[in-house]
This record gives sequence, C-alpha cells and structure tokens, in this order.
Amino acid sequence: WSTEMANVTFFVMIPFKKMRGGIVAQAGVQCSSERSAMSQARDAVTKGAVGAIAFKRSGDPGLGEYGEATLICQEGDVPDSVEDMLAA
Repeated sequence: WSTEMANVTFFVMIPFKKMRGGIVAQAGVQCSSERSAMSQARDAVTKGAVGAIAFKRSGDPGLGEYGEATLICQEGDVPDSVEDMLAA
C-alpha cells in the first residue's frame, strides 16, 4: 500500500460568450494536455467565443483535494473576475 497522494493534473479550457449581462463563462472542456488546452482556447475564439482561458489544476481526485488553479492561456475578452473564478 501507498499512502501517497495520487497527484493528477487536469487541463481545462473555458470559452466565454457575450450575453446581455456581460461576458459569461460557458461549459468547461477537459483537455488531454497543456498544449491541447491552449489550442482549444485559441480555436474557441476563432469559432465565435469572445474569449477563452485555459488552466491547469493538480490534486487527488480520490480524496477530492486539489491545489490552486494556474492560468496557462488567455485569449480575447474575458471578465476581470477570471482570477477569482480560478481561486474558487
């Protein structure tokens, strides 16, 4: 047995759309790598999103314990509250 944390890194891209209330986050997309997350953020903006971010977060899904999210890419227009969103 090992009691060490099963550390896994997740890569996520979140596109943003312009709505009446401002810029709103859409559903996040889990990506296979940092490069894929960055590429999908760029593609989302090319395909009509006003902005997109990519971030990574490591942790142990079995324990539900995760470290802080790290922004790895920001494309186009995103809300000023993106850093607060990542800290949540």
